[in-house]
Amino acid sequence: MELRQLIALMRRHWLSVVIMTILGAAAGLGLSLATPKEYSAQNQVLITVQSGDSIGDLNQGTSYAERVVATYSKVARSPVVLDPVVEELGLPGSGRTLRGAVAVSTDASAPIITITATWGESETAAAIANSVATNLALTVQDLSPTAVDGSPTVLVNSIDPATPPGRASVPHTKKNIALGAVLGLVLGLGWAALRTALDVKVRTDTDVAALVPVPVLATVAIDAQASARAPVIIAPSASARSEEYRRLRTNLQFVNVANRPRSIVVTSSRSGEGKSVTVANLAATLASAGTRVCLVDADLRRPSVAKHLGLEGAVGLTTILIGRVSLDDALQPYGDENLQVLASGQIPPNPSELLGSDAMVALLAQLKQKFDMVLVDTAPLLPVTDAAIISTSVDGVLVVAGSGMVTREQLKRSISMLDAVDANILGIVLNRTKRVASGLATYTYRADVGHGTFDPTAAERRASRGQSAESATAAAPGPEDVPVPSPPHHATPDEVAAASGAGPGTRGTTGTAPTRRREAPVTTAPEPVSEIVQ
Repeated sequence: MELRQLIALMRRHWLSVVIMTILGAAAGLGLSLATPKEYSAQNQVLITVQSGDSIGDLNQGTSYAERVVATYSKVARSPVVLDPVVEELGLPGSGRTLRGAVAVSTDASAPIITITATWGESETAAAIANSVATNLALTVQDLSPTAVDGSPTVLVNSIDPATPPGRASVPHTKKNIALGAVLGLVLGLGWAALRTALDVKVRTDTDVAALVPVPVLATVAIDAQASARAPVIIAPSASARSEEYRRLRTNLQFVNVANRPRSIVVTSSRSGEGKSVTVANLAATLASAGTRVCLVDADLRRPSVAKHLGLEGAVGLTTILIGRVSLDDALQPYGDENLQVLASGQIPPNPSELLGSDAMVALLAQLKQKFDMVLVDTAPLLPVTDAAIISTSVDGVLVVAGSGMVTREQLKRSISMLDAVDANILGIVLNRTKRVASGLATYTYRADVGHGTFDPTAAERRASRGQSAESATAAAPGPEDVPVPSPPHHATPDEVAAASGAGPGTRGTTGTAPTRRREAPVTTAPEPVSEIVQ
């Protein structure tokens, strides 16, 4: 695995890696707390040999002492030495039991034996080490040969007696925590790698680029607050979500500069990826820029555009195709004069045949003559062939891929189906992604500054103050007094349905505003529709 892939893996599953690392460190700490404390004390003894006064005798004595060090180190852990220690200190068990608490090591460069005693109490550990050294010296005197005068030839002298240690040697708390954290990190990375290997869902634009040679025109983050609720036209704001749909609008304009597409099918691989909401937001964004847009609901399996926008869905596409109404009678305005919606109409028994008919081709041509952009919402690609059929009659296809919803195999199959009919695939919109912190800044200006976003709350306060002063200013209006428009009102779907006299889909009301001093002009435009699972 390359470093770039490892970094991407950690960024995607950083929470799991962090949790596993913390759990590993906690396990190391728990092990340390559960381990009884033990103290280690050391006593170093020197082995010397009684020899003559000549240099040769001294050399022979030193060589002999170095040779017997290994032997006497084993004697130090024998019952001959440890049994008296147990009796002297009143320890439980016997010398063989005490052997596990006594360790002996030697120095290769000197005839020195290091005796280490480990016990639950520091004073007892030091007493054991010193007692073992004393009893070893007595045992060596009994085992070694004596000189002519009866004096011992081998002496064991303590050169560094043991003292009670101030810190426990066991457990190694810091070491256990560090090892636990490292082990948790390794397990976390392994778990993340396993999840990535077994994950068949498309989640990022990198996944899309690795699967199909189709560009990602935009990524749209999921809006949890709007999920499973009827969408409404959101208040004008410089939100990140609105900017994502504007980015999609801009990228579509540069897909083919020489021959810009004017009729686009918006589809997806499966249901629930948000294609209907994406096409509605795209239509509203294009209309806010002054483009004359027609949104056609050609999903004749599960139509939803009219329902989401609060429009009448009984008359629409199918009604036109069978010749019962004209196009002008079936179109419904939404938001402002730039956006017209053609609902699906009654669900027919043969949607595929109806969408592939000559009447459908003629209708699309008529819509292209009437509008600057025609957006067609169709059924998903994999369950039915409706989108593939109608894609041959439009300028391009936009595929919506739900992050974490569509599998890699499903997306590849969808692109292959469009390639099979020689459709012009404009790009992919990666929808419902997780929003991550970035350097994107959102700017908000109040209306009295003269630029930017209109603040309805502040406007209402100013309007209220203006009404109280209207009678005083009406008698002698100044040259700078101009009418100020009241805050825009976006009707709810219920209000739209009730406004039968204005026709279905009509939005907005007008009001009389008070007269006050000149302020910055306020402009409003339809904004993208909030995300809803389609």
